[in-house]
Amino acid sequence: MQIFLRLPPSMNIVRVRWVPIFFLPLVAGWAGTLEEAKVVEQPSAKTTEPWVITVGVPGWLAGFSGHTGFRGVNPYVNVGFGQILNNVNVISSLAGEVRKGRFGVLGDYLYLNGQAGTDERAGLVSKVDLGLQQFIGEFFGSYRIIEGPRGWLDLLGGFRNIYLGTQTGLQANNMAINVASTQLVDQFAQQVATPGSDVRTLVQQNIVNKLGALDGRNPKLPEGPIAADQKGKIADLVQQLIESQDPELIAAIRAGAQARVNQLKAQLSNQIANAVAKQLNRSFSFYVNWIDPLIGLRGRFNLSKAFYLSAETDIGGFGIGSDIAVQAYAALGCQITRYVYSEIGYRYLYEDFRDESANDFLYQLSLHGAQITVGLTF
Repeated sequence: MQIFLRLPPSMNIVRVRWVPIFFLPLVAGWAGTLEEAKVVEQPSAKTTEPWVITVGVPGWLAGFSGHTGFRGVNPYVNVGFGQILNNVNVISSLAGEVRKGRFGVLGDYLYLNGQAGTDERAGLVSKVDLGLQQFIGEFFGSYRIIEGPRGWLDLLGGFRNIYLGTQTGLQANNMAINVASTQLVDQFAQQVATPGSDVRTLVQQNIVNKLGALDGRNPKLPEGPIAADQKGKIADLVQQLIESQDPELIAAIRAGAQARVNQLKAQLSNQIANAVAKQLNRSFSFYVNWIDPLIGLRGRFNLSKAFYLSAETDIGGFGIGSDIAVQAYAALGCQITRYVYSEIGYRYLYEDFRDESANDFLYQLSLHGAQITVGLTF
């Protein structure tokens, strides 16, 4: 059964007028939804990581300790920073870093140039002049593996280059050499007719034992005794001179020709004195350069908005340059302003390097001391 309801004309007008009023909000809502969907689907703008540049001036108050030398003569060296400062001509250092995002490069260098003289009151050497040039340069690439509001941690990989130049100048003590040569010849003349007389022992007692200045004990600069091997060379030279005059001197002594004996003794003494003085009035130098590959870590922990702790360590060498190289650094830092910072800490560097060339150079030294750094961050 169907029922038809016929509306008056007035009601039809009302229905027609409500149609647009009812759909307008729906259309508007649909349009708004589409517009909002378009906004959400649009990719967000990419933010570029800023470049960060840091330049610092580290003042490393380092002293040296350990063993260094040549041809098996490797005395213990202990030279404090105060002693180095008293004999330094030039000292400079600089550190820098460039970073963008998680990647960065950083490096630093230290250059030292010093001279020192030692006056010897006893022995056959009157003065020893030392010269030292040393350069330590580091370069690292870094990757930030951890970063947050409390700090960060970087992985490091790079190398360290060390250059070392040493010079030693000797001055002979002519008066002491003349006395020692005369005593040596007199003792030789007394024993020359004695069976089993030992020329080498006489040379050791009168000449070699008075060359202690060549051993490099307690140097004012951290360098090994490059002239230490001259002791053996001088001993061989003096012994050869004595043995060359041995037959003639023995014949004169046995013949009782005292005037001839005195003449031969004076002649031999002068020859020995001149030969020893010539060997001692010389300069010696040695230069070496090596590169160590390195891996390491460095990090920072923020204590507050202004203060932080920083640390760095690396290890390397691996027989490529040195046998082993170790460095460690820890400091308390202060961000003085947005661009200026300062750190006070302690730095330690140990290098174990050997050059097995003709000089057989050994460098087993540690550099250690307080470090004060002031720098700028851009």
